[in-house]
Amino acid sequence: MHKYKVCFVTGSRADYGIVRCYLNLLNQDESIDLSILVTGALLDEKYGKAKTLIEDDGFKIGFECPVSLKVDRLCDTTSVMAVVLDEFGKHFEENKYDLVIILGDRYEVYSIAIAAAMQHLPILHLHGGEITLSNYDEFIRHSITKMSQYHFTSTDEYRKRVIQMGEDPSTVFNLGALGAENCLSIDESNVNVEIKQLPDKRCFTILFHPETLNSQSPLVQVNQLLSAIEGFLPDFEFCFIGSNADTKSDVIRENVQAFCKEHEHTHYYENLHPDAYHYLVKKSIALIGNSSSGIIEVPSLSTMTVNIGDRQTGRVKGNSIIDVRCNKDDIIAGVDKAMNNAQEKIINPYLKENSALLYYKTTITILGKLTSTKYKRFYDLR
Repeated sequence: MHKYKVCFVTGSRADYGIVRCYLNLLNQDESIDLSILVTGALLDEKYGKAKTLIEDDGFKIGFECPVSLKVDRLCDTTSVMAVVLDEFGKHFEENKYDLVIILGDRYEVYSIAIAAAMQHLPILHLHGGEITLSNYDEFIRHSITKMSQYHFTSTDEYRKRVIQMGEDPSTVFNLGALGAENCLSIDESNVNVEIKQLPDKRCFTILFHPETLNSQSPLVQVNQLLSAIEGFLPDFEFCFIGSNADTKSDVIRENVQAFCKEHEHTHYYENLHPDAYHYLVKKSIALIGNSSSGIIEVPSLSTMTVNIGDRQTGRVKGNSIIDVRCNKDDIIAGVDKAMNNAQEKIINPYLKENSALLYYKTTITILGKLTSTKYKRFYDLR
Protein backbone atom coordinates (compact mmCIF):
# COMPACT_ATOMS: atom_id res chain seq x y z
CA MET A 1 0.00 0.00 0.00
CA HIS A 2 1.26 3.49 -0.88
CA LYS A 3 1.73 5.67 2.18
CA TYR A 4 1.42 9.42 2.02
CA LYS A 5 4.10 11.22 4.01
CA VAL A 6 2.32 14.00 5.92
CA CYS A 7 3.58 16.35 8.62
CA PHE A 8 2.02 18.90 10.94
CA VAL A 9 4.32 21.67 12.15
CA THR A 10 3.81 23.40 15.49
CA GLY A 11 5.58 25.77 17.84
CA SER A 12 2.96 26.39 20.51
CA ARG A 13 0.58 24.60 22.85
CA ALA A 14 -2.37 26.44 21.28
CA ASP A 15 -1.63 25.21 17.75
CA TYR A 16 -1.31 21.64 18.88
CA GLY A 17 -4.33 21.67 21.18
CA ILE A 18 -6.56 22.82 18.33
CA VAL A 19 -5.69 19.96 15.97
CA ARG A 20 -5.40 16.94 18.29
CA CYS A 21 -8.60 15.19 17.18
CA TYR A 22 -7.91 15.87 13.50
CA LEU A 23 -4.34 14.56 13.80
CA ASN A 24 -5.59 11.47 15.57
CA LEU A 25 -7.84 10.62 12.62
CA LEU A 26 -4.93 11.07 10.22
CA ASN A 27 -2.68 8.97 12.45
CA GLN A 28 -5.17 6.10 12.49
CA ASP A 29 -5.30 5.96 8.69
CA GLU A 30 -2.99 3.22 7.43
CA SER A 31 -2.38 5.09 4.18
CA ILE A 32 -0.76 8.01 6.03
CA ASP A 33 2.67 8.25 7.65
CA LEU A 34 2.14 11.19 10.01
CA SER A 35 4.93 13.10 11.75
CA ILE A 36 4.79 16.11 14.05
CA LEU A 37 7.58 18.65 13.53
CA VAL A 38 8.19 20.70 16.67
CA THR A 39 9.90 23.98 17.52
CA GLY A 40 9.43 27.10 19.67
CA ALA A 41 7.83 27.12 23.10
CA LEU A 42 6.93 23.42 22.91
CA LEU A 43 10.64 22.61 23.42
CA ASP A 44 11.41 25.30 26.00
CA GLU A 45 11.42 24.61 29.75
CA LYS A 46 10.46 28.23 30.47
CA TYR A 47 7.14 27.72 28.69
CA GLY A 48 6.44 24.32 30.19
CA LYS A 49 8.09 22.18 27.48
CA ALA A 50 4.68 20.97 26.33
CA LYS A 51 6.20 18.60 23.76
CA THR A 52 5.25 15.87 26.22
CA LEU A 53 1.59 16.44 25.32
CA ILE A 54 2.34 15.27 21.79
CA GLU A 55 4.21 12.22 22.99
CA ASP A 56 1.53 11.32 25.52
CA ASP A 57 -1.06 11.42 22.73
CA GLY A 58 0.94 8.78 20.86
CA PHE A 59 2.15 10.82 17.89
CA LYS A 60 5.54 10.43 16.24
CA ILE A 61 7.77 13.48 16.49
CA GLY A 62 9.70 13.58 13.22
CA PHE A 63 11.90 16.60 13.87
CA GLU A 64 12.78 18.95 16.72
CA CYS A 65 14.19 22.43 16.24
CA PRO A 66 15.08 24.01 19.62
CA VAL A 67 15.47 27.79 19.60
CA SER A 68 16.47 30.40 22.15
CA LEU A 69 13.21 32.19 22.92
CA LYS A 70 14.52 35.53 24.07
CA VAL A 71 11.65 37.89 23.24
CA ASP A 72 12.73 41.28 24.60
CA ARG A 73 12.98 42.98 21.20
CA LEU A 74 11.63 42.49 17.70
CA CYS A 75 15.12 41.60 16.51
CA ASP A 76 15.09 38.70 19.01
CA THR A 77 11.98 37.42 17.26
CA THR A 78 13.52 37.73 13.80
CA SER A 79 16.61 35.90 15.07
CA VAL A 80 14.39 32.98 16.07
CA MET A 81 12.77 33.08 12.64
CA ALA A 82 16.19 32.92 10.96
CA VAL A 83 17.22 29.83 12.94
CA VAL A 84 13.91 28.07 12.24
CA LEU A 85 14.13 28.91 8.52
CA ASP A 86 17.67 27.53 8.29
CA GLU A 87 16.98 24.32 10.22
CA PHE A 88 13.70 23.50 8.50
CA GLY A 89 15.21 24.33 5.14
CA LYS A 90 17.77 21.59 5.76
CA HIS A 91 15.11 19.20 7.06
CA PHE A 92 12.83 19.66 4.05
CA GLU A 93 15.83 19.26 1.73
CA GLU A 94 16.25 15.73 3.09
CA ASN A 95 12.60 14.85 3.85
CA LYS A 96 10.11 15.24 1.02
CA TYR A 97 6.60 15.30 2.49
CA ASP A 98 3.54 14.84 0.32
CA LEU A 99 1.74 17.46 2.42
CA VAL A 100 2.85 19.98 5.06
CA ILE A 101 0.00 21.08 7.35
CA ILE A 102 0.40 24.50 8.96
CA LEU A 103 -2.01 26.29 11.29
CA GLY A 104 -2.41 30.00 11.68
CA ASP A 105 -0.01 32.85 11.90
CA ARG A 106 2.86 32.46 14.36
CA TYR A 107 6.28 33.73 13.38
CA GLU A 108 7.91 30.29 13.80
CA VAL A 109 5.50 28.65 11.36
CA TYR A 110 6.02 31.54 8.93
CA SER A 111 9.66 30.48 8.61
CA ILE A 112 8.60 26.85 8.24
CA ALA A 113 6.15 27.79 5.47
CA ILE A 114 8.93 29.62 3.59
CA ALA A 115 11.24 26.60 3.94
CA ALA A 116 8.54 24.21 2.68
CA ALA A 117 7.57 26.48 -0.21
CA MET A 118 11.18 26.83 -1.32
CA GLN A 119 11.42 23.03 -1.45
CA HIS A 120 8.21 22.83 -3.56
CA LEU A 121 6.33 20.97 -0.82
CA PRO A 122 2.51 21.34 -0.95
CA ILE A 123 1.17 23.27 2.05
CA LEU A 124 -2.28 22.92 3.60
CA HIS A 125 -3.00 26.09 5.59
CA LEU A 126 -5.57 26.09 8.42
CA HIS A 127 -7.31 29.26 9.66
CA GLY A 128 -6.42 31.53 6.76
CA GLY A 129 -8.40 34.60 5.75
CA GLU A 130 -8.81 35.91 9.31
CA ILE A 131 -8.01 39.44 10.44
CA THR A 132 -6.22 40.52 13.64
CA LEU A 133 -5.15 44.11 13.13
CA SER A 134 -2.85 44.84 16.08
CA ASN A 135 -0.33 42.01 15.61
CA TYR A 136 2.34 40.94 13.19
CA ASP A 137 0.28 37.74 13.02
CA GLU A 138 -1.90 39.65 10.55
CA PHE A 139 0.59 39.91 7.69
CA ILE A 140 2.18 36.56 8.55
CA ARG A 141 -1.15 34.75 8.15
CA HIS A 142 -1.85 36.27 4.73
CA SER A 143 1.71 35.57 3.58
CA ILE A 144 1.34 31.90 4.47
CA THR A 145 -1.89 31.84 2.45
CA LYS A 146 0.04 32.87 -0.66
CA MET A 147 2.60 30.09 -0.13
CA SER A 148 -0.08 27.42 0.35
CA GLN A 149 -1.82 25.22 -2.21
CA TYR A 150 -4.81 24.25 -0.03
CA HIS A 151 -6.83 26.12 2.59
CA PHE A 152 -9.25 25.10 5.36
CA THR A 153 -11.05 28.18 6.71
CA SER A 154 -13.23 28.46 9.79
CA THR A 155 -16.08 30.59 8.39
CA ASP A 156 -17.49 31.39 4.96
CA GLU A 157 -16.41 35.02 5.33
CA TYR A 158 -12.81 33.87 5.71
CA ARG A 159 -13.14 31.53 2.73
CA LYS A 160 -14.23 34.45 0.56
CA ARG A 161 -11.28 36.51 1.76
CA VAL A 162 -8.79 33.77 0.87
CA ILE A 163 -10.30 33.58 -2.63
CA GLN A 164 -10.09 37.39 -2.81
CA MET A 165 -6.32 37.01 -2.30
CA GLY A 166 -6.10 35.05 -5.55
CA GLU A 167 -6.62 31.47 -4.38
CA ASP A 168 -8.60 29.07 -6.57
CA PRO A 169 -12.05 28.46 -5.00
CA SER A 170 -11.66 24.71 -5.64
CA THR A 171 -8.76 24.67 -3.15
CA VAL A 172 -10.50 26.64 -0.36
CA PHE A 173 -12.83 24.79 2.04
CA ASN A 174 -14.94 26.25 4.86
CA LEU A 175 -14.92 23.42 7.41
CA GLY A 176 -15.44 25.30 10.67
CA ALA A 177 -12.91 25.67 13.48
CA LEU A 178 -11.46 22.51 14.97
CA GLY A 179 -11.06 24.16 18.36
CA ALA A 180 -14.76 24.99 18.56
CA GLU A 181 -15.54 21.27 18.45
CA ASN A 182 -12.47 19.83 20.22
CA CYS A 183 -13.20 21.65 23.45
CA LEU A 184 -16.50 19.77 23.85
CA SER A 185 -14.65 16.49 24.50
CA ILE A 186 -12.87 16.78 27.85
CA ASP A 187 -10.99 13.85 29.39
CA GLU A 188 -11.13 14.69 33.10
CA SER A 189 -8.19 12.38 33.84
CA ASN A 190 -6.03 15.15 32.37
CA VAL A 191 -7.41 17.75 34.81
CA ASN A 192 -5.50 18.35 38.05
CA VAL A 193 -7.25 18.26 41.43
CA GLU A 194 -6.72 21.95 42.19
CA ILE A 195 -8.70 22.98 39.11
CA LYS A 196 -11.45 20.45 39.83
CA GLN A 197 -11.88 21.94 43.31
CA LEU A 198 -12.41 25.49 42.07
CA PRO A 199 -16.00 26.71 42.67
CA ASP A 200 -18.26 26.52 39.61
CA LYS A 201 -18.99 29.92 38.08
CA ARG A 202 -17.12 31.71 40.87
CA CYS A 203 -13.86 31.95 38.99
CA PHE A 204 -12.34 33.57 35.91
CA THR A 205 -9.67 32.38 33.47
CA ILE A 206 -7.12 35.00 32.32
CA LEU A 207 -5.18 34.58 29.07
CA PHE A 208 -3.41 37.76 27.97
CA HIS A 209 -0.79 38.24 25.24
CA PRO A 210 1.14 41.27 23.96
CA GLU A 211 -0.24 43.37 21.12
CA THR A 212 2.88 43.46 18.99
CA LEU A 213 1.84 46.39 16.76
CA ASN A 214 0.33 48.56 19.51
CA SER A 215 2.02 51.79 20.66
CA GLN A 216 0.77 51.14 24.21
CA SER A 217 3.48 49.15 25.99
CA PRO A 218 2.80 45.62 27.28
CA LEU A 219 3.68 46.88 30.78
CA VAL A 220 0.91 49.49 30.65
CA GLN A 221 -1.50 46.93 29.20
CA VAL A 222 -0.91 44.27 31.84
CA ASN A 223 -1.03 46.79 34.70
CA GLN A 224 -4.43 48.01 33.50
CA LEU A 225 -5.64 44.40 33.51
CA LEU A 226 -4.25 43.58 36.96
CA SER A 227 -5.63 46.81 38.47
CA ALA A 228 -9.08 45.90 37.17
CA ILE A 229 -8.93 42.36 38.55
CA GLU A 230 -7.75 43.50 41.97
CA GLY A 231 -11.14 45.07 42.66
CA PHE A 232 -12.87 41.67 42.35
CA LEU A 233 -10.69 39.99 44.99
CA PRO A 234 -11.29 38.10 47.23
CA ASP A 235 -14.83 37.39 46.05
CA PHE A 236 -13.71 35.38 43.01
CA GLU A 237 -10.84 33.08 42.01
CA PHE A 238 -8.62 34.19 39.12
CA CYS A 239 -6.61 31.62 37.16
CA PHE A 240 -3.86 32.98 34.89
CA ILE A 241 -2.40 31.00 31.97
CA GLY A 242 1.12 31.79 30.71
CA SER A 243 1.42 34.17 27.78
CA ASN A 244 2.58 33.09 24.31
CA ALA A 245 6.28 33.39 23.39
CA ASP A 246 5.69 36.69 21.55
CA THR A 247 7.78 39.85 21.59
CA LYS A 248 7.61 41.46 25.08
CA SER A 249 5.64 38.53 26.53
CA ASP A 250 8.11 38.29 29.43
CA VAL A 251 6.91 41.69 30.67
CA ILE A 252 3.41 40.28 30.99
CA ARG A 253 4.57 36.99 32.48
CA GLU A 254 6.75 38.55 35.18
CA ASN A 255 4.10 41.03 36.30
CA VAL A 256 1.37 38.39 36.41
CA GLN A 257 3.56 36.02 38.42
CA ALA A 258 4.37 38.80 40.89
CA PHE A 259 0.68 39.68 41.20
CA CYS A 260 -0.22 36.06 41.97
CA LYS A 261 2.46 35.85 44.69
CA GLU A 262 1.05 38.96 46.35
CA HIS A 263 -2.67 38.11 46.17
CA GLU A 264 -4.67 35.22 47.55
CA HIS A 265 -7.38 33.67 45.37
CA THR A 266 -5.10 33.91 42.33
CA HIS A 267 -3.44 30.99 40.55
CA TYR A 268 -0.76 30.84 37.84
CA TYR A 269 -0.31 28.00 35.34
CA GLU A 270 2.43 28.30 32.75
CA ASN A 271 0.85 25.50 30.77
CA LEU A 272 -2.22 23.34 31.07
CA HIS A 273 -3.20 20.20 29.20
CA PRO A 274 -5.86 21.21 26.62
CA ASP A 275 -8.45 19.19 28.55
CA ALA A 276 -7.55 20.96 31.80
CA TYR A 277 -7.73 24.36 30.10
CA HIS A 278 -11.16 23.64 28.63
CA TYR A 279 -12.41 22.24 31.96
CA LEU A 280 -11.22 25.42 33.71
CA VAL A 281 -12.87 27.69 31.14
CA LYS A 282 -16.13 25.75 31.40
CA LYS A 283 -16.15 26.33 35.19
CA SER A 284 -15.41 30.04 34.72
CA ILE A 285 -17.81 32.95 34.46
CA ALA A 286 -15.67 34.32 31.64
CA LEU A 287 -12.33 34.17 29.90
CA ILE A 288 -10.65 37.57 30.31
CA GLY A 289 -7.87 38.56 27.91
CA ASN A 290 -7.14 38.76 24.20
CA SER A 291 -6.62 35.20 23.01
CA SER A 292 -8.20 33.81 19.84
CA SER A 293 -9.38 30.98 22.08
CA GLY A 294 -11.84 33.42 23.65
CA ILE A 295 -13.36 34.08 20.23
CA ILE A 296 -13.28 30.58 18.73
CA GLU A 297 -13.38 27.97 21.50
CA VAL A 298 -14.82 29.55 24.64
CA PRO A 299 -18.35 30.14 23.24
CA SER A 300 -18.71 26.39 22.70
CA LEU A 301 -18.20 25.94 26.46
CA SER A 302 -21.12 28.28 27.28
CA THR A 303 -18.72 30.77 28.86
CA MET A 304 -18.53 34.51 28.23
CA THR A 305 -15.42 36.29 26.91
CA VAL A 306 -14.18 39.72 27.94
CA ASN A 307 -12.00 40.53 24.93
CA ILE A 308 -9.46 43.25 25.72
CA GLY A 309 -7.95 45.63 23.19
CA ASP A 310 -7.33 45.14 19.47
CA ARG A 311 -5.47 41.83 19.26
CA GLN A 312 -8.60 40.10 17.91
CA THR A 313 -10.09 43.10 16.09
CA GLY A 314 -11.39 41.95 12.71
CA ARG A 315 -12.41 38.40 13.64
CA VAL A 316 -15.97 37.13 13.30
CA LYS A 317 -17.44 37.17 16.82
CA GLY A 318 -20.42 35.52 18.46
CA ASN A 319 -22.88 37.06 20.90
CA SER A 320 -20.86 36.08 24.00
CA ILE A 321 -17.88 38.31 23.17
CA ILE A 322 -17.67 41.56 25.13
CA ASP A 323 -15.14 43.91 23.53
CA VAL A 324 -13.45 46.41 25.85
CA ARG A 325 -10.55 48.82 25.59
CA CYS A 326 -7.37 48.08 27.51
CA ASN A 327 -8.00 50.30 30.49
CA LYS A 328 -9.03 49.53 34.05
CA ASP A 329 -12.53 51.02 34.00
CA ASP A 330 -13.55 49.39 30.71
CA ILE A 331 -12.26 45.99 31.84
CA ILE A 332 -14.21 46.27 35.11
CA ALA A 333 -17.34 47.18 33.17
CA GLY A 334 -16.77 44.22 30.84
CA VAL A 335 -16.41 41.78 33.74
CA ASP A 336 -19.58 43.14 35.35
CA LYS A 337 -21.44 42.72 32.05
CA ALA A 338 -20.16 39.14 31.72
CA MET A 339 -21.52 38.31 35.17
CA ASN A 340 -24.89 39.88 34.38
CA ASN A 341 -25.21 38.08 31.02
CA ALA A 342 -23.83 34.70 32.05
CA GLN A 343 -27.20 32.97 31.48
CA GLU A 344 -27.59 34.22 27.91
CA LYS A 345 -27.85 31.54 25.22
CA ILE A 346 -24.50 31.53 23.41
CA ILE A 347 -24.10 30.90 19.68
CA ASN A 348 -20.66 30.03 18.28
CA PRO A 349 -20.27 31.01 14.60
CA TYR A 350 -17.16 28.81 14.33
CA LEU A 351 -18.81 25.57 15.41
CA LYS A 352 -19.53 23.09 12.63
CA GLU A 353 -20.72 19.57 13.41
CA ASN A 354 -18.06 16.87 12.92
CA SER A 355 -15.42 19.38 11.86
CA ALA A 356 -12.50 17.04 12.69
CA LEU A 357 -14.03 14.37 10.46
CA LEU A 358 -14.59 16.94 7.70
CA TYR A 359 -10.95 18.04 7.97
CA TYR A 360 -9.78 14.43 7.79
CA LYS A 361 -11.96 13.43 4.82
CA THR A 362 -11.06 16.57 2.86
CA THR A 363 -7.36 15.96 3.54
CA ILE A 364 -7.70 12.44 2.16
CA THR A 365 -9.36 13.87 -0.96
CA ILE A 366 -6.50 16.34 -1.39
CA LEU A 367 -3.87 13.63 -1.02
CA GLY A 368 -5.61 11.61 -3.71
CA LYS A 369 -5.43 14.53 -6.15
CA LEU A 370 -1.85 15.69 -5.57
CA THR A 371 0.07 16.44 -8.75
CA SER A 372 3.68 17.25 -9.50
CA THR A 373 2.85 20.84 -10.53
CA LYS A 374 5.44 23.16 -8.98
CA TYR A 375 3.42 26.37 -9.27
CA LYS A 376 -0.08 27.66 -8.83
CA ARG A 377 -1.95 30.26 -10.80
CA PHE A 378 -3.32 33.49 -9.36
CA TYR A 379 -7.12 33.33 -9.39
CA ASP A 380 -8.60 36.63 -10.63
CA LEU A 381 -12.06 37.62 -9.43
CA ARG A 382 -14.43 38.16 -12.33
